[in-house]
Amino acid sequence: MTIIRPPAIAGTFYPAAPDMLRSEIDGLIHAAVESQTENDTPIPKAIIVPHAGLMFSGAIAGLGFATIRALKGTVKRIVIIGPAHRMAFQGIAIAKADGFATPLGDVRCDLAGLQAALAWPQVQVLDEAHRLEHGLEIELPFIQRLFGEDADIGIVPLLVSRCAARQVHEVIEALWGGPETLIVISSDLSHFHDYDTAKRIDDNTRAMIERFDAESITSGDACGALPVAGMLMSARKRSMRIRTLGMCNSGDITGDKSRVVGYGAWAVYAGTEKMRSSDNENGSFVGATDRLLADHGATMIDLARQSIWHGITHGGPLRIDPASISPELLQPGACFVTLKKSGQLRGCIGSVMAHRDLATDLCENAFKAGFGDPRFPALRQDELNDDLELSISVLSPPRDFPFENEADLIAKLTPHEDGIILSDGNHRGLFLPQVWEQLPDPADFVAQLKRKAGLSTDHWSDRMRAQRFVTRGISGKDIAPRDFWQQSPPMP
Repeated sequence: MTIIRPPAIAGTFYPAAPDMLRSEIDGLIHAAVESQTENDTPIPKAIIVPHAGLMFSGAIAGLGFATIRALKGTVKRIVIIGPAHRMAFQGIAIAKADGFATPLGDVRCDLAGLQAALAWPQVQVLDEAHRLEHGLEIELPFIQRLFGEDADIGIVPLLVSRCAARQVHEVIEALWGGPETLIVISSDLSHFHDYDTAKRIDDNTRAMIERFDAESITSGDACGALPVAGMLMSARKRSMRIRTLGMCNSGDITGDKSRVVGYGAWAVYAGTEKMRSSDNENGSFVGATDRLLADHGATMIDLARQSIWHGITHGGPLRIDPASISPELLQPGACFVTLKKSGQLRGCIGSVMAHRDLATDLCENAFKAGFGDPRFPALRQDELNDDLELSISVLSPPRDFPFENEADLIAKLTPHEDGIILSDGNHRGLFLPQVWEQLPDPADFVAQLKRKAGLSTDHWSDRMRAQRFVTRGISGKDIAPRDFWQQSPPMP
């Protein structure tokens, strides 16, 4: 017997009448295509699109779906992943269904894909979670109109509830496939803030997505934070590219800006030859460092933690035993170690250039961040608790970043990605890419970087030079979110 999951939101989130639904979806996609100016953009492997009613987020969703229209005839499987809104459960849920229905007809489920997902312990069959869920269903009419209402395309609908982003990532990896597989992440952004607050939160979420910062996105940033983060981990692993297609919130549509919901669309695709040369130069660094952090990130965090404990108990940094350290961490490397107390900076020290092995560099810099940053007093033992966050940023080799004048420098910057070293004679200042979170405007970024270099914000000269670098990082909260500092300190 064939089991079809019936529509749950026809007539509310979208029109129940087939002709009206076709007209509305076609209009949204047409408007999105008309607004796109770059015809040579690569075809995405994945998109992030919102899942509110069409009147609220349909235009933004259309921007995402419009980028995949060229996949007609190529795509055979679409993995749709979104957050569970109607009930909480442990892990990821699939429905016991052969297909999902909309007023435009049935979309078959890819049974092989569902079986591949079920092979993972975090995935279960849970019909009740899907019965009234809107976050996956709202994407189906776009798929039907783009690829054909009778197209032989199977979907793998996955609802995410209580689990880790890494567990979502594992399932995405199992279903990644080749050009026949498209991944659709269904997620709105912030919920029920006033208009200006929502704009700030959503802009920060955009920045985290653009720099593939899967570890920092929370449910307060996006209701589909776990699906988004899981996809970003897969894309980051492959050194992919991401593009923000559009953003708005419900206040832009209704005019009521007192309590709004945010929406955004992104496309994720492989790098192209048109990337900046600096991107190509750093590509191998990104891939290699992502692998390093995946394989040895826990060890690196623990070395930094031990070095700070060593500073408390012995007044100096931890001295590593090369025989007990992985060869990868004994290669030359440069890093910054950052400490934050209750979300506020508590110390940050690092190396710009690799001048010693990475393990030694992070132990030295961890100690200095805790006890040698002149902006802060030395750490006390009673501060080593869950409010103190430790993170490590590994730096790529800095490369010259040529420009003609200040306006040209500002125009060439890529917010939330570029780390910059700015110098003029003996004056030099460095900002990590994380500084964009506080200074998202490129002109402000440059002005404050000049101030850090000991120059006035309006200073300029022909001797000004810049170098660019990128970073990859890991935080202690990724390794042990609780009782991180309560682990035994190192022995003498």
